[in-house]
Amino acid sequence: MVRALPAVCLCCLLLGVSTACTPQHTAVLSEHGYRVSLHISDTLIWIGLPRPNFPEAATLVVRVRDAQGQPVEGMPVRFSVEPSWTQNVSFTPAEMRTRNGEAQTTFQANTTGVVHLRARVDNVTCEATITISTTPSPGNGGS
Repeated sequence: MVRALPAVCLCCLLLGVSTACTPQHTAVLSEHGYRVSLHISDTLIWIGLPRPNFPEAATLVVRVRDAQGQPVEGMPVRFSVEPSWTQNVSFTPAEMRTRNGEAQTTFQANTTGVVHLRARVDNVTCEATITISTTPSPGNGGS
């Protein structure tokens, strides 16, 4: 039993890390009956020296569906962050309308930290978090 403890701890650590790296999904029901969800490609992005496998941007996708699950066209979507981050991030584009029930933007940052993102559609706001870190130098455990 004592010999198995390190292996169990390692498995728990790996499980925790693997779930932390999965894309975030949030879904909210609007007052008009639309289901709004926010999907994020990478919850950890990197700034500094560009390197393979260290994404410098995240793709955010808002999906809007009606009560029957069909895509909703032309819904205005606005992406934003908390006020203390507005000068340190960019959304390309920050506002658009859904096409085929989706609105997509690219998120980038120029400083490290944890930022809270918002996507506003209809009367609902979906929120998520992205961590921005400095790309490790090649000699410090990077790939």
